[in-house]
Amino acid sequence: MLHKICIMKQNPFITSGYISPEYFCNREQETAKLLNAIDNGRHITLFSPRRMGKTGLIRHLFYQAKKDFLPVYLDIMATTNLREFSEIFGKAVLTAIGKNDALMKKILKSLSALRLKLTIDHLTGEPALSLDVNNVNEAEKSLGTIFRYLAEQSYRIAIAIDEFQQITNYPEKNLEAILRTHLQTVNNVCFIFSGSRKHILTEIFSSPSRPFYNMTEMMEIGIIEPEIYKKFIAEKFRKGSITISDSGLEKIIEITALHTFYVQFFCNRLYSEHTKVDNDNVDRTLINILKENEPVYANYLNLLTTMQYRVLKAIALNGGIDNPTSNEFLSKYALGAASSVSQAIKSLAEKEFVFFSENRFRLNDVFLAQWIIYKTS
Repeated sequence: MLHKICIMKQNPFITSGYISPEYFCNREQETAKLLNAIDNGRHITLFSPRRMGKTGLIRHLFYQAKKDFLPVYLDIMATTNLREFSEIFGKAVLTAIGKNDALMKKILKSLSALRLKLTIDHLTGEPALSLDVNNVNEAEKSLGTIFRYLAEQSYRIAIAIDEFQQITNYPEKNLEAILRTHLQTVNNVCFIFSGSRKHILTEIFSSPSRPFYNMTEMMEIGIIEPEIYKKFIAEKFRKGSITISDSGLEKIIEITALHTFYVQFFCNRLYSEHTKVDNDNVDRTLINILKENEPVYANYLNLLTTMQYRVLKAIALNGGIDNPTSNEFLSKYALGAASSVSQAIKSLAEKEFVFFSENRFRLNDVFLAQWIIYKTS
Protein backbone atom coordinates (compact mmCIF):
# COMPACT_ATOMS: atom_id res chain seq x y z
CA MET A 1 0.00 0.00 0.00
CA LEU A 2 1.35 3.41 -1.00
CA HIS A 3 1.51 5.98 1.73
CA LYS A 4 0.96 9.63 1.01
CA ILE A 5 4.22 11.55 1.34
CA CYS A 6 3.94 14.75 3.34
CA ILE A 7 6.34 17.43 2.18
CA MET A 8 7.24 19.62 5.11
CA LYS A 9 6.87 23.35 4.61
CA GLN A 10 10.18 25.17 5.09
CA ASN A 11 10.16 27.50 8.06
CA PRO A 12 11.43 30.75 6.46
CA PHE A 13 13.25 31.88 9.59
CA ILE A 14 16.55 30.02 9.37
CA THR A 15 18.48 29.66 12.63
CA SER A 16 21.60 27.94 11.28
CA GLY A 17 23.30 27.43 7.94
CA TYR A 18 22.36 29.13 4.68
CA ILE A 19 19.83 28.10 2.03
CA SER A 20 19.42 30.89 -0.53
CA PRO A 21 18.84 34.65 -0.82
CA GLU A 22 15.10 34.06 -0.34
CA TYR A 23 15.72 33.27 3.32
CA PHE A 24 18.34 35.97 3.89
CA CYS A 25 17.42 39.44 5.06
CA ASN A 26 19.07 42.34 3.26
CA ARG A 27 22.78 43.04 4.06
CA GLU A 28 22.97 44.47 0.52
CA GLN A 29 25.50 47.19 1.37
CA GLU A 30 27.69 44.78 3.35
CA THR A 31 27.60 42.20 0.53
CA ALA A 32 28.50 44.84 -2.05
CA LYS A 33 31.38 46.11 0.08
CA LEU A 34 32.83 42.60 0.51
CA LEU A 35 32.46 41.88 -3.20
CA ASN A 36 34.16 45.16 -4.09
CA ALA A 37 37.09 44.31 -1.84
CA ILE A 38 37.51 40.87 -3.43
CA ASP A 39 37.13 42.27 -6.96
CA ASN A 40 39.91 44.76 -6.24
CA GLY A 41 42.28 42.46 -4.38
CA ARG A 42 41.81 43.80 -0.84
CA HIS A 43 41.82 41.56 2.23
CA ILE A 44 39.03 42.17 4.78
CA THR A 45 38.77 41.86 8.55
CA LEU A 46 35.09 41.26 9.31
CA PHE A 47 33.88 41.41 12.89
CA SER A 48 30.58 41.56 14.73
CA PRO A 49 29.10 40.50 18.06
CA ARG A 50 28.50 36.78 18.28
CA ARG A 51 25.41 35.58 16.40
CA MET A 52 24.92 38.87 14.57
CA GLY A 53 25.07 37.09 11.22
CA LYS A 54 28.64 37.44 9.96
CA THR A 55 28.90 33.75 8.94
CA GLY A 56 25.54 33.99 7.17
CA LEU A 57 26.80 37.10 5.37
CA ILE A 58 29.90 35.24 4.16
CA ARG A 59 27.78 32.30 2.97
CA HIS A 60 25.43 34.76 1.23
CA LEU A 61 28.35 36.49 -0.49
CA PHE A 62 29.77 33.16 -1.64
CA TYR A 63 26.36 32.02 -2.91
CA GLN A 64 25.77 35.26 -4.82
CA ALA A 65 29.24 35.56 -6.34
CA LYS A 66 30.36 31.94 -6.73
CA LYS A 67 30.74 32.44 -10.50
CA ASP A 68 33.15 35.34 -9.96
CA PHE A 69 35.66 33.52 -7.78
CA LEU A 70 36.27 30.21 -6.04
CA PRO A 71 34.88 30.44 -2.48
CA VAL A 72 36.65 28.69 0.41
CA TYR A 73 35.29 28.72 3.95
CA LEU A 74 36.77 27.31 7.15
CA ASP A 75 35.93 27.76 10.83
CA ILE A 76 38.92 27.42 13.14
CA MET A 77 37.13 27.80 16.48
CA ALA A 78 37.86 24.18 17.41
CA THR A 79 41.57 24.35 16.58
CA THR A 80 44.17 24.57 19.33
CA ASN A 81 47.50 24.81 17.51
CA LEU A 82 49.27 25.49 14.22
CA ARG A 83 49.24 21.79 13.22
CA GLU A 84 45.44 21.60 13.47
CA PHE A 85 45.11 24.92 11.64
CA SER A 86 47.20 23.66 8.73
CA GLU A 87 45.13 20.47 8.48
CA ILE A 88 41.80 22.34 8.39
CA PHE A 89 43.17 25.02 6.06
CA GLY A 90 44.61 22.40 3.70
CA LYS A 91 41.42 20.36 3.63
CA ALA A 92 39.19 23.39 2.93
CA VAL A 93 41.40 24.88 0.22
CA LEU A 94 42.32 21.71 -1.65
CA THR A 95 38.80 20.24 -1.50
CA ALA A 96 37.39 23.49 -2.93
CA ILE A 97 39.95 23.51 -5.73
CA GLY A 98 39.37 19.79 -6.34
CA LYS A 99 35.59 20.12 -6.88
CA ASN A 100 35.29 16.50 -8.09
CA ASP A 101 37.02 13.13 -7.88
CA ALA A 102 39.06 13.64 -11.06
CA LEU A 103 40.50 16.97 -9.94
CA MET A 104 41.13 15.65 -6.45
CA LYS A 105 43.13 12.75 -7.84
CA LYS A 106 45.11 15.24 -9.92
CA ILE A 107 45.88 17.23 -6.75
CA LEU A 108 46.96 14.04 -4.96
CA LYS A 109 49.46 13.45 -7.76
CA SER A 110 50.64 17.07 -7.98
CA LEU A 111 51.11 17.45 -4.24
CA SER A 112 52.57 14.05 -3.49
CA ALA A 113 54.96 15.64 -0.98
CA LEU A 114 51.96 16.23 1.31
CA ARG A 115 50.25 13.41 3.18
CA LEU A 116 46.89 13.78 1.46
CA LYS A 117 44.12 11.25 1.14
CA LEU A 118 40.73 11.16 -0.51
CA THR A 119 37.93 10.80 2.05
CA ILE A 120 34.22 11.37 2.46
CA ASP A 121 33.27 14.45 4.47
CA HIS A 122 31.22 13.20 7.43
CA LEU A 123 29.06 16.35 7.42
CA THR A 124 28.24 16.70 3.73
CA GLY A 125 28.79 13.17 2.43
CA GLU A 126 30.86 14.69 -0.40
CA PRO A 127 34.38 13.64 -1.37
CA ALA A 128 37.10 15.64 0.36
CA LEU A 129 40.86 15.83 0.60
CA SER A 130 42.23 15.46 4.12
CA LEU A 131 45.71 16.51 5.16
CA ASP A 132 47.71 14.66 7.81
CA VAL A 133 50.32 16.74 9.68
CA ASN A 134 52.47 15.36 12.49
CA ASN A 135 54.30 18.36 13.90
CA VAL A 136 54.93 22.11 13.68
CA ASN A 137 57.68 21.82 11.06
CA GLU A 138 55.41 19.80 8.81
CA ALA A 139 52.62 22.30 9.39
CA GLU A 140 54.77 25.21 8.22
CA LYS A 141 56.02 23.29 5.18
CA SER A 142 52.45 22.20 4.30
CA LEU A 143 51.19 25.78 4.43
CA GLY A 144 54.03 26.87 2.14
CA THR A 145 53.21 24.11 -0.36
CA ILE A 146 49.49 24.96 -0.33
CA PHE A 147 50.13 28.68 -0.87
CA ARG A 148 52.42 27.93 -3.79
CA TYR A 149 49.67 25.75 -5.27
CA LEU A 150 47.16 28.57 -4.76
CA ALA A 151 49.44 30.98 -6.63
CA GLU A 152 49.54 28.58 -9.61
CA GLN A 153 45.77 28.71 -10.13
CA SER A 154 44.50 30.81 -13.04
CA TYR A 155 41.37 32.14 -11.31
CA ARG A 156 40.53 34.29 -8.31
CA ILE A 157 39.99 32.68 -4.93
CA ALA A 158 38.36 34.10 -1.78
CA ILE A 159 39.20 32.36 1.50
CA ALA A 160 37.16 33.14 4.61
CA ILE A 161 38.69 32.08 7.93
CA ASP A 162 36.00 32.31 10.60
CA GLU A 163 36.77 32.91 14.30
CA PHE A 164 40.26 33.99 13.30
CA GLN A 165 41.00 35.36 16.78
CA GLN A 166 41.44 31.72 17.87
CA ILE A 167 45.03 31.81 16.60
CA THR A 168 45.99 34.01 19.57
CA ASN A 169 45.39 30.98 21.82
CA TYR A 170 47.85 28.77 19.94
CA PRO A 171 51.08 27.87 21.75
CA GLU A 172 52.93 28.82 18.55
CA LYS A 173 53.02 32.61 18.30
CA ASN A 174 54.39 32.93 14.77
CA LEU A 175 51.33 32.08 12.66
CA GLU A 176 50.58 35.73 11.92
CA ALA A 177 54.09 36.19 10.53
CA ILE A 178 53.87 32.93 8.54
CA LEU A 179 50.53 33.88 6.97
CA ARG A 180 51.69 37.44 6.22
CA THR A 181 54.71 36.08 4.36
CA HIS A 182 52.54 33.75 2.29
CA LEU A 183 49.87 36.38 1.60
CA GLN A 184 52.49 38.50 -0.10
CA THR A 185 53.19 35.71 -2.59
CA VAL A 186 49.63 35.23 -3.93
CA ASN A 187 48.02 37.86 -6.15
CA ASN A 188 44.94 35.84 -7.02
CA VAL A 189 43.73 35.20 -3.44
CA CYS A 190 41.78 37.47 -1.11
CA PHE A 191 41.20 36.66 2.55
CA ILE A 192 38.28 37.44 4.82
CA PHE A 193 39.42 37.20 8.44
CA SER A 194 36.23 36.94 10.46
CA GLY A 195 35.56 36.87 14.18
CA SER A 196 33.51 38.00 17.15
CA ARG A 197 36.23 39.32 19.47
CA LYS A 198 36.55 42.88 18.18
CA HIS A 199 39.32 43.97 20.53
CA ILE A 200 41.50 40.96 19.66
CA LEU A 201 41.00 41.34 15.90
CA THR A 202 41.66 45.08 16.15
CA GLU A 203 44.91 44.35 17.97
CA ILE A 204 45.98 41.79 15.34
CA PHE A 205 45.30 44.02 12.34
CA SER A 206 45.75 47.56 13.69
CA SER A 207 48.75 47.33 16.01
CA PRO A 208 52.03 48.59 14.43
CA SER A 209 53.92 45.86 16.27
CA ARG A 210 51.96 42.99 14.68
CA PRO A 211 52.76 41.31 11.31
CA PHE A 212 49.27 41.99 9.89
CA TYR A 213 49.43 45.74 10.58
CA ASN A 214 47.40 47.65 7.95
CA MET A 215 47.12 44.61 5.67
CA THR A 216 43.32 44.47 5.65
CA GLU A 217 40.25 46.62 5.33
CA MET A 218 38.30 46.70 8.60
CA MET A 219 34.55 46.07 8.45
CA GLU A 220 32.08 45.78 11.31
CA ILE A 221 28.50 44.58 10.85
CA GLY A 222 25.74 45.57 13.23
CA ILE A 223 21.98 45.30 13.34
CA ILE A 224 19.78 45.34 10.26
CA GLU A 225 17.70 48.51 9.90
CA PRO A 226 14.38 48.12 11.80
CA GLU A 227 12.10 48.94 8.87
CA ILE A 228 13.95 46.51 6.59
CA TYR A 229 13.76 43.68 9.13
CA LYS A 230 10.10 44.38 9.91
CA LYS A 231 9.23 44.20 6.23
CA PHE A 232 11.11 40.88 5.89
CA ILE A 233 9.40 39.38 8.95
CA ALA A 234 5.90 40.49 7.98
CA GLU A 235 6.32 39.20 4.43
CA LYS A 236 7.46 35.73 5.57
CA PHE A 237 4.52 35.38 7.95
CA ARG A 238 2.05 36.49 5.29
CA LYS A 239 3.48 34.02 2.76
CA GLY A 240 2.96 31.30 5.35
CA SER A 241 -0.69 32.39 5.78
CA ILE A 242 0.04 33.61 9.31
CA THR A 243 -1.42 36.96 10.29
CA ILE A 244 0.76 39.34 12.27
CA SER A 245 -0.39 42.52 13.98
CA ASP A 246 1.62 45.73 13.84
CA SER A 247 1.92 45.73 17.62
CA GLY A 248 3.08 42.10 17.59
CA LEU A 249 5.73 42.97 15.03
CA GLU A 250 6.93 45.93 17.09
CA LYS A 251 7.13 43.72 20.16
CA ILE A 252 9.31 41.18 18.32
CA ILE A 253 11.73 43.98 17.42
CA GLU A 254 11.74 45.26 21.01
CA ILE A 255 12.36 41.82 22.55
CA THR A 256 15.11 40.72 20.16
CA ALA A 257 16.85 44.13 19.95
CA LEU A 258 17.29 43.35 16.21
CA HIS A 259 20.09 40.90 17.06
CA THR A 260 20.00 38.62 14.02
CA PHE A 261 20.05 35.17 15.64
CA TYR A 262 17.41 36.09 18.21
CA VAL A 263 15.12 37.64 15.60
CA GLN A 264 15.40 34.47 13.52
CA PHE A 265 14.99 32.09 16.46
CA PHE A 266 12.05 33.94 17.99
CA CYS A 267 10.23 34.26 14.65
CA ASN A 268 10.99 30.59 13.91
CA ARG A 269 9.17 29.62 17.11
CA LEU A 270 6.23 31.94 16.42
CA TYR A 271 5.94 30.64 12.86
CA SER A 272 5.90 27.01 13.98
CA GLU A 273 3.54 27.44 16.92
CA HIS A 274 0.86 29.96 15.91
CA THR A 275 -1.53 30.80 13.08
CA LYS A 276 -1.59 34.43 14.14
CA VAL A 277 0.98 36.61 15.83
CA ASP A 278 -0.22 39.23 18.28
CA ASN A 279 0.96 40.64 21.59
CA ASP A 280 -0.42 37.73 23.61
CA ASN A 281 1.24 35.06 21.48
CA VAL A 282 4.52 36.97 21.44
CA ASP A 283 4.47 37.22 25.25
CA ARG A 284 3.53 33.58 25.64
CA THR A 285 6.31 32.40 23.32
CA LEU A 286 8.89 34.56 25.09
CA ILE A 287 7.95 33.19 28.52
CA ASN A 288 8.15 29.63 27.21
CA ILE A 289 11.64 30.25 25.83
CA LEU A 290 12.82 31.85 29.08
CA LYS A 291 11.46 28.97 31.18
CA GLU A 292 13.11 26.40 28.89
CA ASN A 293 16.45 28.13 29.30
CA GLU A 294 16.14 28.98 32.99
CA PRO A 295 18.53 26.19 34.16
CA VAL A 296 21.19 27.53 31.79
CA TYR A 297 20.72 31.14 32.87
CA ALA A 298 20.67 30.22 36.55
CA ASN A 299 23.94 28.34 36.07
CA TYR A 300 25.50 31.48 34.59
CA LEU A 301 25.32 33.01 38.05
CA ASN A 302 27.90 30.48 39.23
CA LEU A 303 30.35 31.90 36.69
CA LEU A 304 30.05 35.46 37.98
CA THR A 305 30.98 37.30 41.15
CA THR A 306 28.26 39.19 42.98
CA MET A 307 29.52 42.49 41.56
CA GLN A 308 29.70 41.15 38.02
CA TYR A 309 26.11 39.92 38.21
CA ARG A 310 24.89 43.23 39.67
CA VAL A 311 26.48 45.09 36.76
CA LEU A 312 25.14 42.57 34.23
CA LYS A 313 21.67 42.92 35.74
CA ALA A 314 21.87 46.71 35.63
CA ILE A 315 22.87 46.70 31.95
CA ALA A 316 19.98 44.35 31.13
CA LEU A 317 17.41 46.41 33.05
CA ASN A 318 18.72 49.61 31.45
CA GLY A 319 18.48 48.17 27.94
CA GLY A 320 22.23 48.69 27.48
CA ILE A 321 24.45 51.55 28.58
CA ASP A 322 26.89 53.86 26.80
CA ASN A 323 28.73 55.02 29.93
CA PRO A 324 28.60 52.43 32.73
CA THR A 325 30.73 54.59 35.09
CA SER A 326 28.50 57.66 34.87
CA ASN A 327 27.16 58.94 38.18
CA GLU A 328 23.62 58.57 36.88
CA PHE A 329 24.03 54.84 36.10
CA LEU A 330 25.98 54.11 39.29
CA SER A 331 23.39 55.87 41.43
CA LYS A 332 20.33 54.42 39.65
CA TYR A 333 21.43 50.84 40.32
CA ALA A 334 23.42 51.45 43.54
CA LEU A 335 26.58 49.98 42.05
CA GLY A 336 29.13 51.77 44.20
CA ALA A 337 32.59 52.80 42.99
CA ALA A 338 33.21 53.44 39.29
CA SER A 339 36.49 51.49 39.47
CA SER A 340 34.67 48.35 40.64
CA VAL A 341 32.15 48.68 37.82
CA SER A 342 34.96 49.15 35.26
CA GLN A 343 36.65 45.97 36.46
CA ALA A 344 33.34 44.08 36.34
CA ILE A 345 32.68 45.30 32.79
CA LYS A 346 36.14 44.15 31.71
CA SER A 347 35.57 40.69 33.21
CA LEU A 348 32.09 40.40 31.67
CA ALA A 349 33.51 41.29 28.25
CA GLU A 350 36.31 38.72 28.60
CA LYS A 351 33.74 36.07 29.53
CA GLU A 352 31.62 37.23 26.55
CA PHE A 353 28.59 38.14 28.63
CA VAL A 354 28.63 41.69 27.26
CA PHE A 355 29.90 43.35 24.10
CA PHE A 356 30.52 46.96 23.07
CA SER A 357 29.14 48.03 19.72
CA GLU A 358 27.76 51.25 18.27
CA ASN A 359 29.01 53.07 21.40
CA ARG A 360 26.95 50.97 23.78
CA PHE A 361 27.44 47.98 26.10
CA ARG A 362 24.83 45.24 25.70
CA LEU A 363 24.35 41.63 26.77
CA ASN A 364 25.53 39.09 24.20
CA ASP A 365 22.57 36.83 24.98
CA VAL A 366 19.37 38.75 24.28
CA PHE A 367 17.20 36.10 25.95
CA LEU A 368 19.38 36.22 29.07
CA ALA A 369 18.66 39.95 29.22
CA GLN A 370 14.94 39.24 28.89
CA TRP A 371 15.17 36.55 31.61
CA ILE A 372 16.79 39.02 34.00
CA ILE A 373 14.02 41.54 33.28
CA TYR A 374 11.37 38.83 33.69
CA LYS A 375 12.78 37.63 37.03
CA THR A 376 13.12 41.17 38.33
CA SER A 377 9.61 42.35 37.42
